This record gives sequence, C-alpha cells and structure tokens, in this order.
Amino acid sequence: MTPSTIANLADAPAQDRLAAAICLIADKVPDRTAIVVDAGSDTRRAIDYATLAAAVAKLEADLDALRPMGVVARARNVESLVVIAAACGRQHVPVAFLPEDARDLIGELADWVPLDDSLVVPSGAAEGLPRGEFASVPAQVVVATSGTSGPPKLVEHSWDSLLAAARLAEQWHGLGWLLVYDATRWAGIQVWLQAVLTAGRLVQPASRNPDVVARAVADEQVSILPSTPTLLRRLITSADRGLLATMKIDRITLGGEAVDANLLEQTKSLFQGVRISHVYATTELGEVFRVTDGEAGFPAEWLGRPLPGGVRLSMRRDGELLVQLSRDTAEVATGDLVEKRGSRYEFTGRRSDVIVVGGAKVYPRRVEELLRSVPGVAEARVYGLPSAITGELVAAEIVVSDPLPEPATPDNVRSAALAVCRERLEPQSVPRVLDIAKRIATTAAGKVPRRSL
Repeated sequence: MTPSTIANLADAPAQDRLAAAICLIADKVPDRTAIVVDAGSDTRRAIDYATLAAAVAKLEADLDALRPMGVVARARNVESLVVIAAACGRQHVPVAFLPEDARDLIGELADWVPLDDSLVVPSGAAEGLPRGEFASVPAQVVVATSGTSGPPKLVEHSWDSLLAAARLAEQWHGLGWLLVYDATRWAGIQVWLQAVLTAGRLVQPASRNPDVVARAVADEQVSILPSTPTLLRRLITSADRGLLATMKIDRITLGGEAVDANLLEQTKSLFQGVRISHVYATTELGEVFRVTDGEAGFPAEWLGRPLPGGVRLSMRRDGELLVQLSRDTAEVATGDLVEKRGSRYEFTGRRSDVIVVGGAKVYPRRVEELLRSVPGVAEARVYGLPSAITGELVAAEIVVSDPLPEPATPDNVRSAALAVCRERLEPQSVPRVLDIAKRIATTAAGKVPRRSL
C-alpha cells in the first residue's frame, strides 16, 4: 500500500472515498487488521480489510437493487457502522447515525429503513429515486448532537463536510487509533473515518475502565489517542502505573470539553514527547479550529482575525464565543463561554452549565479545577441542584486518589477540599453538598454531566 494510493483518494468524490479506501487496501494487503474490538480483554476480536471489503460489496449490491429512501444505522458494532457508511456513500443513499439516546428521533426519518448488525436491507423497503437519478443525487449524512445543551437533535451533513478534517498525508498512514468515543456520534465517526481512510488500525477497548483502556493501548500499539479531557484525566489518575508505562503514545487529540493547564502538564509529564492538540468542533459546524501549542485555550490574537480556512472568531459581551465559518455564512453562537487570561482566551464553561445561586453566576469548571488541585483528589464534578430559596445551589462530588498516602483518609481529603473552597471562592460558589464517589459518571459522549443525575 503506497502513500500515493491513499493520497489519490482526495481526488475521488467525497462520498466514494471510504468504500474506495477499504477496497484498495483489501486489494493490496487483504489480511491487514482494520478494526480490533473488545481490546484489552479476553474477548478481543480483529477484523481485516478483506472482510470489510466483502461486506461493503454485498451491502452495495443490496442497496443498488432496492434503492431505499435512506438508511438509519442501528448497528451496535463499529465494523458494521463502517460498512454501512461506506456502502451508503458510494451508492448515494442517505444515512443517519443515531445513538441510543437519540433513537426517539427516528420518527423524523420514517421512510428510511433501519440496518442492524446483520446488514440485511429489509425487502419491503420503500424505494427512493428511479435508478437513473439515484447516482446523481448527493448523499447526505445525518448525525445526532451530543445533547450537552439539551435533548439531542439531528444535523444534516454532506460527505464533504464529514470528511473535511480527514488527513490523508503520508505521516498519518498505517497508525493505530484508539476509539473511546461513541462510534455513532460526530467525534467517534471522525476517528473511525480517519483510521480506515489511511489504512490504519482502529482499536476499541472492551470498556472505558482505565486499566482496560491502558492495556488496549499497550497491546495493540496504539499511537493516536483521541479523547475527552475527562476520559484522559481518568486514565492518568486511575490506571495502573505499570500499564501506563508500557503505552507508546505519539499524539493525543482532545475534544468535546475544555482542557485545563493542569491536565496538560500532567499529560506532558507522563507521556514524554507526546504531541497534544485540542480540537474545537461541534456536530453542527464540524472542526472549527485546532490548538497545537500545548497550552489551554487559544491565542488572544485569533479573535477577530481570519484563521486558516476562513474561520473567524468573535465574542459577545457576556463572553459567549461566536463562530463564522466563512464570509458567506452567518455567525453562530456556540454556547461556549471564554475569558481572556493574559495572552490567551480560555474556556470557562458552557452557558447551559452555569449555576445561578441567588442571582449570582457560578461556573462549575472553575470550582472543579480548584477541587482537583487539592492533594488526594483525583477527579471532581460540580453541578447545580434546585433550591427553593436560592433557585439553585452548588453541589459537587470527588473521587479520592487510590492509594492515599498515610495518614490521609477520604474524610480528611473531603474536609481539605471544603476548606480550600471556602478560602478561595466566593460564598455562592462553595459547594453546599460535597460527596465522595467511587467514580464520576460520564455521558455516552465521554463528558461530565453538569446537572443532577
């Protein structure tokens, strides 16, 4: 598989590229591993490119014969999702990826047929366009939002926008990519597209348990680790140190949440020489910008100045970040709040996360950063609870380090955390509830929920 072979994919229509890549790789190196599922466990299973290519060819033939209005990918296995995407793309069939928490949106796609892991197109599927028109219509890809700011909703993309961030240069070829994101959401889709388009190896651990993830990374020689800051922090603070020492990470790509300076320093210290980037992207806009200097936030001079690709950033008076993708598009309010700190703008949280206590605004992320600075605190979550008196009150939960150095105890750590909050925060920002938890729950997208569960 030569670099020029993959690079030439950029000349193919966007909707054809995934299927073309799978077929090209299968033709040159059929037994190359494409996907490893349940990595880090006894149930590990590998799928090669030849198997993927055969499944794509069969599904393409079925789609060509039945020509459905569209396909809703209801498969649970990531290899099935890849096959569905590839076949639908090259056959110009619209495809929708719906995670579990967005399944009630299926009503909006009532004429589309569901496809599960059997990859069998129902014989009674309603036909779409006549055969002659079928291949000339641009295929659309529908993806559900993460639900961070409310119930998930459907967003329509073209294959061009779906693949806009894919990198086909030689340096990205044949690498091992970790998939800890939900494979049906924007971030997860971006990871498996990138891995397969460049003859890489997609590695999906059996769970998000830190030891399982670390074992999967080490055993499968993963070099690219895409993650939310929350999942990376959990890996660093909770995984077995011996397993972490065997990981050979080259790049870490963070997204989905703001990353703080402390986590960046921890990451650099643990993974010497690792290249860290922080991608700012949304399901609606795709990738907006990428920060690669290893610092939190983004340079202040980016605000109001066109970035590569024509993106322009601006800010409302209340600190909400606005994005204009090009001169021909309108500004979009992102819901993310930023604040200038020195020569950079750093993210303070999402507008929907702000806790209002008696009319005063509390930013959960700021409180979390302070809690995590307390010796013995490994993880923290801050969220709002309803209050009949103040409207809301601040609540928090922490995970204590394991093991704790003697003579420290969980209760000591909790008391120290409260003392630091009372000393460093305004009264309304001090948690009125502070619980010790075994682990911090995360959403399907790998993020920390900001409301009571």
